[in-house]
Amino acid sequence: MQSGMVDATIFAILTTGAVLIVVQLGRLLRASMQHRTIREAISRDSGSVPDLLAGFDSDKAQKAGANDDRTAFILIALGISMVVFAWAQNSDEAMRTLGAAAIFPVLVGAALLGRFYIARKRDQAL
Repeated sequence: MQSGMVDATIFAILTTGAVLIVVQLGRLLRASMQHRTIREAISRDSGSVPDLLAGFDSDKAQKAGANDDRTAFILIALGISMVVFAWAQNSDEAMRTLGAAAIFPVLVGAALLGRFYIARKRDQAL
């Protein structure tokens, strides 16, 4: 039983890390595609270059941390599901082990959610 708890804890930590890595890779891929489009437009001496460059400065451009709320909810749901799984095992040891492992994704999710709401209030005040 102890080995199962260790395996579940390691799996939860790796899953949390994988979610964060996928989100960051998605952001890098999006930025890379935008840069490639602008480079191709410049190399072809396209007339749409000013419009593409203006898109970076406009309000339509995605602000840093715009998807933090979605990532936060995923991490919080992961932490809650770990606690529910431990509760379903009906074992004090499982509850202690998985409850402790669930703290990490819940705290990271709460921090991201707090950052999202602070940024949103700051943008509304401006």
